[in-house]
Amino acid sequence: ALYREIMLALGYKNNKVQFLELSTIMPYSEIKTLKNQDLIAKALLYRAGFSKDKDGLSKDFNFSLKMDKSVWNYKDVRPINFPENRIKNISVFLAESCKAGGLENIFRKRIEENYTSQLNKHKAIKIVQKIVSIDGIGKQRALEILFNIILPFYIVLFEREGQKQYIDFIERLYELHPPLSDNTITRAMKAKLKGAPTIGSVKQYMGLIELYNQEHGASGDDT
Repeated sequence: ALYREIMLALGYKNNKVQFLELSTIMPYSEIKTLKNQDLIAKALLYRAGFSKDKDGLSKDFNFSLKMDKSVWNYKDVRPINFPENRIKNISVFLAESCKAGGLENIFRKRIEENYTSQLNKHKAIKIVQKIVSIDGIGKQRALEILFNIILPFYIVLFEREGQKQYIDFIERLYELHPPLSDNTITRAMKAKLKGAPTIGSVKQYMGLIELYNQEHGASGDDT
């Protein structure tokens, strides 16, 4: 589930469905059998329809399972965010996660290692930087993935395990970390609520988006 959601987030608003399909035909269980970053990138690019290069891939690899390159959307997408570039970038982190024993393990270890009951804004920023480090993904996008996908995933996981101290820790990160960069939704809500207190944390930032969702019945993701 975590792999699928991270891949979905890489699609931004233009290629979400495409990245979701890619995560389905190239599941994390298969990623883990490759381990090597070059092979992971090659396999993902092949399945996505961007490459015909089979060199180094196992004979057991299903070469008939692939998307058509034409399904990918490039309209209003900056070259740095072209899907093939995002695939190459995420392959670096996926290889790192394989070495750590899986996606769930790599982030759980970071959360547990950086846990403290004594948090302030400065510490929260430093801790988030340590948890969010994802090679191959830009800082701002990594923060969005962390606060929108990864941390909510672990809140649910720690709730199931009764690990209240980690739940409280994560919630404090939302309360203390500065807000994410504005998007069209948060800018619109700030204009509408002109005169309201300054948004100073991720929690308040998320509150703006939730308020928008309640008013418009939308998903709130315009990034």
